[in-house]
Amino acid sequence: MFVTVRAGIRLVLFFILSLTTVVLVGAGNLLLRTFSRGWAVSWKNCIIGLWARLMCTILNIDIQLEGNPPEPPFFLVSNHLSYIDVIPLWLLTKGTFIAKSEVSTWPFFGWATRILGVIFINRNMRRDVQRVNKLIATSVSNRQGVMVFPEGTSTNGTDVNVFHSSLLQYPAEEYMPVSYVTLSYRSGDAERPASQHICWWGDMAFFRHFWELLKLPGFEVSVTFGEKPVRERDRKELAKRLRERIKEDFVPVVTEAARPKQSELS
Repeated sequence: MFVTVRAGIRLVLFFILSLTTVVLVGAGNLLLRTFSRGWAVSWKNCIIGLWARLMCTILNIDIQLEGNPPEPPFFLVSNHLSYIDVIPLWLLTKGTFIAKSEVSTWPFFGWATRILGVIFINRNMRRDVQRVNKLIATSVSNRQGVMVFPEGTSTNGTDVNVFHSSLLQYPAEEYMPVSYVTLSYRSGDAERPASQHICWWGDMAFFRHFWELLKLPGFEVSVTFGEKPVRERDRKELAKRLRERIKEDFVPVVTEAARPKQSELS
């Protein structure tokens, strides 16, 4: 009973806090851009960073940090395990995300992420890469960087999937140093393993998964920033090298032998 009540309170706090964040960022976009786009970006980063810090408190997330987060301007890549990934990354860095276009259609989250400046890409349209590259060019500044999950989808934490090189065309063309970060989760509860209750993958239903995550007493996220950025003029070589670096730091959330069935939370 207590677990359900706690999850319910967390759910209410999540939506209140998230809605307040979106409203404050939206107001900043309207008011501050009149004077300076940079001010609006700084305001957005401040509000989103506060949101992430409060979410860590609400969900009792323990962040284990290794390495130093990059300072703007930067291009950062990460492995992708869950929708929760944005919390530690938004807390530790000043940046915006590149996300798949499907997210923009989600109830509430689609509207909210558009207000927060997330860049959406249609991976089924090759020509959309050029449009996204222009948005990246205008987004990267001394006040913020850009973050991307090159795997293209979240996984159960067994391994790091092959990176989509199309998402790395911009830094390859600009010969821009690309930073990298590696994420891993631990639930601390054998009955609610991170691979099923934190990682979101396969055909898991989002809202049911989120509700189960809210029931966790807390969890740990390991965030490891790479020591040295990677540069390559060839995007495929860049994708290969970045994946190799992240795999070196990656601590699997679940082994092949313990891999859960995709239908368990569908």
